[in-house]
Amino acid sequence: MDKQKLTTLKADVLTLRQHLRAGDLYQSLPQRIGYLIDQQARVPASTVIDVPDGEVQALVKGLRDGFQAGSVTTVTDEQIKQLLAHIGSLDPDIRDHGVYYLLNEALQQQLLSEDQLGLIFDTLIQDDQLFDHIDEPENDAVFKRSFSILILSVLVYADHAGFHFMTTARLEQLVQQVCAYLVMEKDTRGYVADHGWAHAYTHVSNLLDELGEEPRLARADKLMMLATLIECYERLSTPLIFGEPERLSSYLAMITSKDELYTDYLLMAFKNWHQDLVMQPAPDSSLMWTRIFNRNRLLEAMALHDDFPTVVSDYLDEELEFLG
Repeated sequence: MDKQKLTTLKADVLTLRQHLRAGDLYQSLPQRIGYLIDQQARVPASTVIDVPDGEVQALVKGLRDGFQAGSVTTVTDEQIKQLLAHIGSLDPDIRDHGVYYLLNEALQQQLLSEDQLGLIFDTLIQDDQLFDHIDEPENDAVFKRSFSILILSVLVYADHAGFHFMTTARLEQLVQQVCAYLVMEKDTRGYVADHGWAHAYTHVSNLLDELGEEPRLARADKLMMLATLIECYERLSTPLIFGEPERLSSYLAMITSKDELYTDYLLMAFKNWHQDLVMQPAPDSSLMWTRIFNRNRLLEAMALHDDFPTVVSDYLDEELEFLG
């Protein structure tokens, strides 16, 4: 992604966050974020450069066998760097069953130090991880972006579980990056033939869920992430059909149970969304029907929850009755 374009986007995101923290906007937040999303033009596709997996195959096999045998007692910084270099591998055996599995297993077995967790975070939070080819048509770099987001969610969970490596500066950087990532990510593919799961929207839901539980984050930042997610979802041009609405609904149930502010905002945004659909001409294109059914699937997934605030449940009942 063009560095100047990304710099401008981040500045705009930061400005919105600052205004929100100052209480300068609330009612206009959907429109402000929507405008920001609509300004992000796609650019022609360029070549995604793959890192050959040959050099890491032996490491993955050795560590995986070692974990299964219970013989792994340490994971070195160099091994971590080798694994992270292949987080975007097109081979699910390297990326999903290798890098992700091994880092998660090392974390579960408490083999990673706080410094090593910081090393992983500082690597994955970088622009070349989260925004690689993100403004282009669907491309293979989605695996690198999406699995970076997934492991970042695991790191936030680890910090909540007692590792305490997440400094205030890192947390600020994470919120800023995830907001910009949401604005830009349009690749909604779930399972990709020959390459396995991409699942960007499922993985970012995991991260939002963990950040929603973060006590150090200001309500304004949690609201900013919620608002950005809703506006991005509303504008998607491809269907989410691989479990993403179900995962998103769990995040929405969690965040609205935290504070009435999030409940009120969600209801306002969803009512605006409904009104926008009502004001449009009768759907006559694939794009329009895709957006309608994306919304319907999300509402239906939300209705299966029994942990939303009553006002949200009542709204869902009304909407689904209207749709039915």
